[in-house]
Amino acid sequence: MHTTHDTVAPMIDTPVPWSIRLLRRLNPVIVAVLRSPLHGLLSANLLVLGFTGRRTGRRYRLPLSYVERDGRLYLCTRTAFWWRNLRSRGPVELRLRGRDVVATPSVLDPSSPEALDGLRAFLTRNSGTGELLYNVARGPDGRPVEADLRREVLRSVVVRLEQREPITPPR
Repeated sequence: MHTTHDTVAPMIDTPVPWSIRLLRRLNPVIVAVLRSPLHGLLSANLLVLGFTGRRTGRRYRLPLSYVERDGRLYLCTRTAFWWRNLRSRGPVELRLRGRDVVATPSVLDPSSPEALDGLRAFLTRNSGTGELLYNVARGPDGRPVEADLRREVLRSVVVRLEQREPITPPR
């Protein structure tokens, strides 16, 4: 499902932790590493999302954590609004594991099973993020607690990216 309205929004009711604010200041450095031959240091967990701002027309490049599940990439947020620029369903560029690729984004309905599955996969891979930003504890098995996931998916934005084509060969 794809939503086109502003009722889906991350909850900004809690302060963004200082560690996340610091990482955001380092975005240009992280993007440079991800676009360099040294991308392997970070590209297993991070990609660069390139898009045009819907109001400003400016080009943006953001490093974002991602998870791959069933051949699809998922991005999740609770504390940022970059996802609003993806709702037009136009293609976006990714720097993914050393390659430039085009992808089609879909902002998922937070009540959909796919949004829950995407957030579950994202927080299973990034459990520290789950505890820090999403109020999702880890169970005894190390996986996110299901009740926490079901609550937090409704307060989060999950974006599915489907790769369309490579722009350049891998380096």
